[in-house]
Amino acid sequence: MENTLVRTDPCAVCGAKMLWTQNAWPPDRQVEGAYRCPNGHVVDPDTTRQCPNCGIHDTSALTDDAGTLRFSCHRCGTAFTFPR
Repeated sequence: MENTLVRTDPCAVCGAKMLWTQNAWPPDRQVEGAYRCPNGHVVDPDTTRQCPNCGIHDTSALTDDAGTLRFSCHRCGTAFTFPR
């Protein structure tokens, strides 16, 4: 069974695996979930959204069209939009 808490893309800084960690974002920001690697690097939660089809956060922003962010899910392939 595939681990759904591990992000498809490795850490952009060090190449390590990224693990979904609730409330991983720094304390000066609103409490949010994020991906974090073992070395403490964090993916900005604004760049990933929960897939409406499978519920996984392993998504990537595609484009920004007139205030709407488009995302693609790495797990199930669903493309969806998210208002800003």
